[in-house]
Amino acid sequence: MAHIQRSAERPDVTNLASPSPLLWMGGGLPPQFRWASPSLIQALGYPLGAWKTQDFVSQLVHPDDLGRLLEAWSTVSRTGESQTLELRAVPAKGGLVRLAVELNAVEPSPEGDGELIGTVSVLSPLLRPERLERTDGSEEGEGRPPAACVHLKLAESASAEADFRETLDGLPGPAWMVGEDLSMTWCRPTQGAEAMLCSAARAADPQGWASAHRRALTGEAVGFDFATCGNTYRCQVGPVRDTQGAIIAALGVATDVSDLDEVARELTRTQRLHEELIDAIDGIVWETDASFRFTFVSKQAERLLGYPIEKWMNEPDFWLSHLYPDDRDWAPAFCMKAATECRPHEFEYRMLAADGSTVWLRDIVTVISENGVFRQLRGIMVDVTAQRQAREELEHSVSLLRATLDSTADGVIVLTQDWRVTAFNGRFQELWNIPQPLMEARDGKVLSAIMLPQIVNREHIQERTQLLLSTPEMEGMDVLELVDGRIIERYSRPQRLGDTIVGRVWSYRDVTAERRAQAESERLLREAREAVRVRDDFLSIASHELKTPLTPLKLHLQVLKRHQASEQPIPGQHTEKALAQVARLSGLINDLLDTSRIQAGRLELRQEPVSLRELTHEVLTDLRTDSPHHTLVYEEPSKPLVIQGDRSRLAQVLVNLLENALKYSPTGGTIRVHVEREGEQAHVSVADSGIGIPPDQKALLFERFFRARNAPISGFGGLGLGLYICRDIVERHGGRIWVESEVGKGSTFHFTLPGLENEVAEASPADTEATQPETAPHPR
Repeated sequence: MAHIQRSAERPDVTNLASPSPLLWMGGGLPPQFRWASPSLIQALGYPLGAWKTQDFVSQLVHPDDLGRLLEAWSTVSRTGESQTLELRAVPAKGGLVRLAVELNAVEPSPEGDGELIGTVSVLSPLLRPERLERTDGSEEGEGRPPAACVHLKLAESASAEADFRETLDGLPGPAWMVGEDLSMTWCRPTQGAEAMLCSAARAADPQGWASAHRRALTGEAVGFDFATCGNTYRCQVGPVRDTQGAIIAALGVATDVSDLDEVARELTRTQRLHEELIDAIDGIVWETDASFRFTFVSKQAERLLGYPIEKWMNEPDFWLSHLYPDDRDWAPAFCMKAATECRPHEFEYRMLAADGSTVWLRDIVTVISENGVFRQLRGIMVDVTAQRQAREELEHSVSLLRATLDSTADGVIVLTQDWRVTAFNGRFQELWNIPQPLMEARDGKVLSAIMLPQIVNREHIQERTQLLLSTPEMEGMDVLELVDGRIIERYSRPQRLGDTIVGRVWSYRDVTAERRAQAESERLLREAREAVRVRDDFLSIASHELKTPLTPLKLHLQVLKRHQASEQPIPGQHTEKALAQVARLSGLINDLLDTSRIQAGRLELRQEPVSLRELTHEVLTDLRTDSPHHTLVYEEPSKPLVIQGDRSRLAQVLVNLLENALKYSPTGGTIRVHVEREGEQAHVSVADSGIGIPPDQKALLFERFFRARNAPISGFGGLGLGLYICRDIVERHGGRIWVESEVGKGSTFHFTLPGLENEVAEASPADTEATQPETAPHPR
């Protein structure tokens, strides 16, 4: 058994390997641990909650080594390059342990506060034995039993030996010591699978193992890896010195890093996945410091804007200098204000791409702050150029539609299915006289309540509206008659979004002028047709009326000619009858001439005072001899009745009315003429008991060429001009003419004339004779 002498003081054993696997993660400034592996928690004795406290780093690390750790932490975080350093730590049970820590960056940061992962690869207590020596003087070589069977023996007191053994036994994991001849002088444990590692480490790579231990015997701390039984081990070998600093042995410790490799692979895979996810985002993921200098930019930046990532990172004012000129003032100011207020924000601006084009970006920004002061900005820039162009095109289309809607002559309103107004134009508001505040409220039911009272046929329109609303796919057209006389055409059709009906479009068109024009056109057409009919009737009547007197006139003249040729006496009756037919022709021609003068406005009147009582008496006297089958009754005024007018034309009116009364009373009867004063006017009426006039014919009775339909040409002569001429004469005298009639019971024609204010009744024999009212009819 090996026997090693030692002094009362302990040798210095440095650079020893750590147990398997010891890991932690942390970040920020000052550094703060986020997580520690269970093995590290067990090794140092602190619970995970203590690791996560803000000042735990300064509590764990020896004050003399804290500065080196902070410097290394900042360097690795800033550059992303790994570093390994040794430091002393204070475990929970007290004392000191020496750690060899490998720092690797998980998320670098130019400010030095990125996320790191630490691998503790050396963990050993501080030992100070004076010297170690073998007690059996033997050499370890080939065929020699493994170092696990070599035992240590302390040269000094039993208590010093116990302390030294306790120190060596406290080394975690398999450990061994070799002398200057590279023979194994001690190992722990002494049996079991772990004891075999002492030999397995040497057998796995004899040359590497020997080189590492020789270098450790010269004062270096050396590490190497080996694999056995499917596991990977990391060995750390360092010198053991006595109190005078002389190297007396090399101490090695093996750490199972199989799990550590798996963790590293998982971290690498996670980091790669993280990078792939960021690169797959259709936008630029970025991070800046407080001065807007980029500290991270995803690969999409080069694709979207064409600038290399290095240019983003290396130019301090890259973002500001590549903003679109019109956005360089407001965009940085907006972002700075939001960042100063530590609030997330979103805004759109333009950047100039490498090819000179302009790219619209929507930037979604998160503010990273400490104690109310922003430190970093993180965000994502999304290319919204296509959306902006589409929005501008949509706005242009909406503007065009709005202009079209406002310029149309129809009033238009669009309602959703729940009566919400989505669009309307000014013409609709004007048509229905709706105040602007009510239009802006966009409540269709309120607007309907204003519109309905303006509609005459509102009940029908309400029914039609309900039908259209209950049948969404139905289209319709209705005519609205308004109280103020306007006529509105309403058109309605469904509003569709794709195949879905989302509302209804109502348009209103004021067709009052068109309807009136149409009615006037129809009236004119009717009148034209009626004129054509009247013309045709007139031609038929005129040809008949003109031909009728010519035939007897020709016969009478032929008789007269025969008597003249035979030198026979000429009968007087033939001459009188021929003259009567000539008079009849003359009357027809005079009516045509008067009609022509009336239409041309050339009918002249000779104004003079006329005694209406005398004039009526004269006309009746002339007609009595020609009315053998009728009784003429004259009810004259008791006093003279003088008017201002044309005596012959007024006589023409009386003759025409009396001849009509005689003509349309073919079976005889009484013709009653009544003349009286009514206030300032003279009233004359001629009544008969003839065939009467149909009610619908009365309004047309005084039109030219008109003949009542119950007065056929064959039975009643005339051109249909008499009453037309009578109306014109009476109206030219300032009076009016009308008729009262009942079919089968006769007719009464009335006309009034203004009387003279100061009547001068010059007595004449006829007038004096006429002062006595006739109480009996004048038979023919």
